Amino acid sequence: MRTLLAYSLCLVVAGALGISCGASATSVPSPIGNLSDYGAVFDRHGRDEVNASIAEIAELLRIDVYVLLSWESAYPTVVQLADAVFGAWNLSPRRAILAVFLRVGSDWTASVVASSGVRAELGGIEQRLEQRMRDLVDHRRIEEAVRALFNELRDLPAAVRASATLAKLRPASSGGGLPIAIAVGAPLASVAVLAFVVHRRVCPHCAGILRVERSRFRTVCRSHSVYYCRRCGYRRGR
Repeated sequence: MRTLLAYSLCLVVAGALGISCGASATSVPSPIGNLSDYGAVFDRHGRDEVNASIAEIAELLRIDVYVLLSWESAYPTVVQLADAVFGAWNLSPRRAILAVFLRVGSDWTASVVASSGVRAELGGIEQRLEQRMRDLVDHRRIEEAVRALFNELRDLPAAVRASATLAKLRPASSGGGLPIAIAVGAPLASVAVLAFVVHRRVCPHCAGILRVERSRFRTVCRSHSVYYCRRCGYRRGR
């Protein structure tokens, strides 16, 4: 409560003096753990549920999730507020995601910021989370929006594993493709050649070696040949 009053007093003084609180550290709320519910959105049960989800994602993805719900801001947009809070809370060096929900009048807006490491690993994660919550935020269903945020994060491990599998397969299919093709193709070619020789020169009746008898009569393109077996008398023309 003291932090909230100090934050509100900063805004009042700044407005009276015609200056911005943006340049000072007091222009953003101080964190109250990972969940800073200055907007009084959650009751005790709801806060316990959010904190349990925060602990679950920390265990599942090794990502620290911070949630700020506020009703005042010294910044013109929620995006600017989220960026300022992310820097003021020193989240950049960590594997962290910050979700900021801002109430202005009766309407709410939301913005998500991720540290560079998380952003590199989970490309587009900020837009993905905002998209998941957008409709709920627009309809002022903030508790459900926060739950949707964590549901989206819970769905990430399967997507991350799929991406890692594709990344492992990609080098083998590009750089290692030719050696694999040669290794597999060479034995197949040998089998094909052997099958051709057996078909042409081995008797299908007694497995004897077929001999070739060339006819004295020639066709237009080539002479006529007959394959025959001395052992069983089998004959076949070419």
